[in-house]
Parts: sequence; structure tokens; C-alpha cells
Amino acid sequence: MNRVKTFFQNLAFSESSAPIAFLVLSILSFGLLIPNLGFYMDDWPYVFYAKLMGIDSLREMLTYDSRPNAAWLYMLAFRLLGFSPIAWHVASLLMRFATVVTFWLFLRLMWREQKREVIAVSLLFAIFPFFMLQPFAVGSTHHWFGFFAFNSSLILMVLSTQEQIPRKWLYEGCALLLETAHLFTSEYFSGLELIRLAILWIVISRSKENLSKKLSRLFLNWLPYLLILGVFFYWRIVIYQNPEGVTRNEPVILNQLLSEPFKAIIFLATAFVTDTISVLTIGWSKATDASLLNLSSPFVLLKIFVCALTLALAHFYLRNLLPHPKETDQTDWRRSSITLAIFALMTGGLPIWFIGRSIVESKNLLSASRFGIPAMFGAALLTFLLADNFITDKHKKNLFLAFLLALAVNFHLDNTKEFQYSWEKQERFAQQLIWRAPAIEPGTAILTDQEIMGVMGEYAVSFSINTTYQAKGFGNTPPYWYFPFYYTNPDVDALLAGAPLDYYKLSMQFNGNSNQMLLLDFNPEMQRCLWVLQPQDNNLRLVSDDVRKLATGSDINLIQQVEGDAPNPPEDIYGKTNTQTWCYYFQKADLARQFGEWDEIVRLWEEAQAVGERPDNGFEYIPFIEGFGHTGDWEQVKEMTKFAKRVTAGLEPSLCSAMDRLAENAPASTERDETIPNLKEDLDCNSYQ
Repeated sequence: MNRVKTFFQNLAFSESSAPIAFLVLSILSFGLLIPNLGFYMDDWPYVFYAKLMGIDSLREMLTYDSRPNAAWLYMLAFRLLGFSPIAWHVASLLMRFATVVTFWLFLRLMWREQKREVIAVSLLFAIFPFFMLQPFAVGSTHHWFGFFAFNSSLILMVLSTQEQIPRKWLYEGCALLLETAHLFTSEYFSGLELIRLAILWIVISRSKENLSKKLSRLFLNWLPYLLILGVFFYWRIVIYQNPEGVTRNEPVILNQLLSEPFKAIIFLATAFVTDTISVLTIGWSKATDASLLNLSSPFVLLKIFVCALTLALAHFYLRNLLPHPKETDQTDWRRSSITLAIFALMTGGLPIWFIGRSIVESKNLLSASRFGIPAMFGAALLTFLLADNFITDKHKKNLFLAFLLALAVNFHLDNTKEFQYSWEKQERFAQQLIWRAPAIEPGTAILTDQEIMGVMGEYAVSFSINTTYQAKGFGNTPPYWYFPFYYTNPDVDALLAGAPLDYYKLSMQFNGNSNQMLLLDFNPEMQRCLWVLQPQDNNLRLVSDDVRKLATGSDINLIQQVEGDAPNPPEDIYGKTNTQTWCYYFQKADLARQFGEWDEIVRLWEEAQAVGERPDNGFEYIPFIEGFGHTGDWEQVKEMTKFAKRVTAGLEPSLCSAMDRLAENAPASTERDETIPNLKEDLDCNSYQ
């Protein structure tokens, strides 16, 4: 035991251990839930175009997204990764890790003697708690490529100032190529480009040359990068034209600097201050939200364990990292690093501020967090400098930094959990919809009362539905579109009368009408399957008044059967489908009821019983009640009806309607004529009719 204790006490981590530390920290923050993650919001347009229209169609999509030069990146990525969510999430994690390594290598070049400090800053940068869209594995590809290319370009730029011709030209040429690549692929880091001036001054000012010589070298070294940046802005503002009808990312504040300079400067100054404070504080605030500590939740217990493990590992690593550093003059490090941090925070948000947007003014912080990616450069550096300045004791400083890293892991795990649940819900929705509606008439609008998916939005759900059905040959008119009617058109009477339902996204245009729509209710949180409502459900008390009313316009005749094997969602996206679940049997029974296949309903019930599946909601017994009634098993009808009433309160009106349908359509028999009146009396149907 003493030997083990002595071993750990004497263990020392060298500078070369830093990439391993970055990787471990990244996995703890972003990698643990990868097997349970999928596609979200801005991922789905990429998947839709690449899957249904071919990978080359991404050129068209990204032209409408105002990023035509990013097509090569996504086309290459889809050819390498395909459509597996896990592959995309692993690639996204590795790209972020590569970005962290290049950030560390850059800082290491800038301050060669501050080895411990630059590793600590890089650890904070690796998981700085602000950017919430890491699970957008497809949609954030250009973010991480841009940041990686930018950092790599900075490394080569610094190296070029330290070398003689021709090696200087080689480094500088590669740095300029990387600058061009990231600017024309992702505009997010175009503002951060201005920190090159500060970086070059920090490097050049260390020489013993006179001031005029230093300024001359500064200008000559910065000029090539400034020219590339100027060419980019000229192309983006003057030459590039959005497709007709598309208005995105117009530089309104940049134009205002010429017409109303005082007003524009006030906006930029306000945006800088408020967005900087947001980036520096919001993540830590969320990471310390005690309301999320529900100790009865297995996930919370797992999260506490992972955070405690992070705290222990980070403290152990920092305590044993380069335990005997050389004494160095900290003056240059502190002065130059604080200058760079502030300069980075001042310039990182410029691309967003120039188009009149800011983090603080955004309605959706989750989506707006992408605006803060460039600011992470300065935020991580400034956060460390503040801790380094106010905590002088080395051991307390290590413990505090380890605690910050544990909080950051907590932030990212909480954030990722929401995405995990969204994907579970998406999988259920896609499977159950295609089971219930194997084919749907093109031009159909699919409605719910409110948005049914977290971290999605109506356009993302629409793209996912079309991808699920693997539609072909639709041109720029997708066959289906999703509308949460409370947000789209809350006037139920207008929808019932026939209201246009139009939507434009990228190059896609859906022109529908509420006369051709399916109304869905999807609440798995309430232990329900997906319900495709129809006019007979206008007395269903388990949904809102508006949904009941709108159900009279839901046309299930738009649903068609298919020949051959029943379709399933694409396996390369959703994985292998499990059909031994209650919702599978319910959806197939509801479909069979629509087409009068009563024997099939009985078979499905018997199969469900054989695998131990039963409904949690009484409404889902109704197709089986009708199936057994039509096949003459009235004992089952009585048993199911009474059980459905017991398990779900308020279901009597729907059960009474089912009795009426059986009385009218089921084969005549003495047993039928005895059973239905008795059940209606038990249900007190006279009170609902």
C-alpha cells in the first residue's frame, strides 16, 4: 500500500500528456451519451438533401443557406460518414478535440515558458460552458472546421515570423490557405481574424529592434492576412448575391456605420458588453442550477458520479503536471495574454453584430449559443487569468480549476440529456407514424396542436418526416410538411373551412391546405402511443378542446396501404426497428381498423399478449374492442371495454362512440344485441349523447 501511495505521490505529467487530458475531458463531457444521440434541428436539412436528393444537392441547399462554399466540406463528410448518427457524433467530438489541440499548440508557441498555464487555459477552452449545440453533429461541422483551420493558421503565422526565407514563405503560404479556407467555408471566425494584429505585435514586440522597425515588421507580416480578409468581405458584401427571395445575414450595422455611425457604434458597444458578460457567466450559472439535482433520477446520479470523477482526475492531473516548473518572469505573460483575451472578446462577435444580431437579444439562447463560439477563445483565457490573479496559493488554484472543469462537465451533460430525450422521441415518432401510415397522399399537411419535439422546430420535423418516408422525385415540392397549428394558425374554424398551409425553407416550397391534413397527438411522456385522430374522435376528452374540434377535419383516407413488406424508417439513420412493442401492435391494429381487416386485429392482439405487451392508456384498446366485436368475440369486448374505462378516466364518450359503431356495423347476433346495451348502460352513454 505504501508503494502505491508513493507511486502516485511521485507521479509527474509532462507537457506531452496534454492532448490525452484534453481527450479524456472531451469524452467525459460529450462522449458518454453519443450512442443515444441522433440528428436535430439544423442537422435535418443536410440529411434530407443528401439522403433524398443526393449528396451533390448539398450545393443547392448551402446556396440557399448563404454558405455556398461550405458544400465541399459537407459533401466530403457525407461520403465518409454516411447517415449514421453515431459516426457523425464521433467525428464532431474528434473535430472539437483537434480544435482544442491546435488552440493549445498556438498558446504554447506564444508563451513557451508558461507550459502549465497554457495547458490549464486549453482545458478550460476544451469544455467552456456556453456553446450548447455540440449535439448538432452535422450542422456544427463548419463551426469546428472553421475553428480548427483558424487555430492552425495562427500556428503557422507565428512560426513564419520566427523563420527565415524560404521556410518563412512556406509557413505563411499555408497559413494564408487555411485563412482562406475557413473564411469562405464559415464566416463565424471572420471577426476573430483581427486578433492577428495583436498576436503579431506580441511576438514582434519581444525583439530588440527599435519601434519603427517593429511597426514596419508588424505591417508587412499582417498585410497578407488583411488582404485575404478584405477580399472575403468584398466578396461577401459586394459580389455575393443571395438567391432570389432569400434575405439572410445582410450587413445592416456595417451599412449603418456609413449612414448613422453614432447609432451603429452604440449598438456594437452594447452588443460587445452584453454578449461578453453572457458568454462569461451564463454557462456557469446553468452549471450550478440546484433545481436540476433530482436525486431520484438515475441520470442525475450518473452525472454526479461523472462530475466527481472529473474533479478528482482534474485535480490529480493539475497537481502533478510539471511539478517543478522553472521560475519565469510572469510580466510578459500576464500583460500580453490579457490583451489577447480582451481583443478576442471584442472581435469574436463582429460577424453577428454586423448583421444586427446579438446573443442577449436572441429569443432562443440554445440556438444563439453558436454566436458565442469565437468568444470561447478569449473567454477561456480571461477566465483562467482571473482565477490565476485572485488565487495565489498553487494548491487552492488547482482545486478551483478542477472544480470549474467539473462544473463545465455538469453543464454539458445536462445540456446533452435534453438532446438524448429528443432523439428517443424522434425515433418513436418516426416508427409509429410509418407503422400507422405506411403511405400518405402527397401534399398532405401533418398537424399537432403544439411542437412535439424538443430542440427541433417545425421545419426540422418536416424534413425528418420526408426523410422517414424516403420520398422520391418531388423536385422542390416535398410531399409532406409539419405544422404545429397553435404557432402556425391557431384559428381552428379557419382551418376547418380550408386555410392555406404554406412553408418555404431553403429551396423547398410546400403549398398545402388544411382540407388535406392529418391531425396527430403525440405524448409519450403520458405513456401514450402516437394517435392519428379522425372525425369520430371529436369527443375524445384526453386531448384539448381545439384538437377535438379540429379532429373533424382530419382525413385518414389520405393514408394508404402498400404492397409487399411493410416499410420501416431508414435503418442507417434510426437503426434496426423493434416491432415487439405495444405501440407497434396498436398502430397496426388502428391501420387494420381503417381498412376493415378485423381478423388481423385479433391476430395482432394475440401476438401482443404472447410477448407480454399491453396498453397504458384505455384509448388504445378501442381498435381491438372493435376488432373483437366484428369477429364475434363479445366476451373480449366486454372485458376490454370495462378495463379501458378503469385504467383511463374520462374515456366514456369515446367508448360510447365505439359501441355505436359496433351496433351499426358489426355482424348481427343475439350476443351483440345483448352486450352493447349493457355496456352503454355501464358507461352511462345517455349522458354523453
